[in-house]
Amino acid sequence: MSVRYVGKVSQVRDEFTVVINMGSEKGVVEGDKFLIIGLGEEIVDPDTQEALEQLEIVRGKASVINVQNKISTLKSYEYEKSSDVKEITKVTGGYGMSGILGQNTVTESIKPGTSYLKELEGVQVGDCVIKL
Repeated sequence: MSVRYVGKVSQVRDEFTVVINMGSEKGVVEGDKFLIIGLGEEIVDPDTQEALEQLEIVRGKASVINVQNKISTLKSYEYEKSSDVKEITKVTGGYGMSGILGQNTVTESIKPGTSYLKELEGVQVGDCVIKL
């Protein structure tokens, strides 16, 4: 394993939570943050045919929520927000009893999007972790 990668995912609990093979014995403390990386194919320079590096596929960012001696539980800490929604209400008036043309009313409002916890995308046992 590269010095860049300090540990690996040992178990995937759910789409937000993983267990890594590092704990208090390796200096992990609650609140530490990690980048979870899947390793893809080797990238080759098209001109020289030199093997450059293995592609890193970012699965997500997670922070330590529980530490044991040899393992730690991490949970995603990034949030995504759904798009804001703009609502326009238009009321058009007609002729009233007095024969006067009514007024047009336009009301615009923006409903803010909802924030939700971002999933760890495609995380697998054996994915690498980098301490942030």
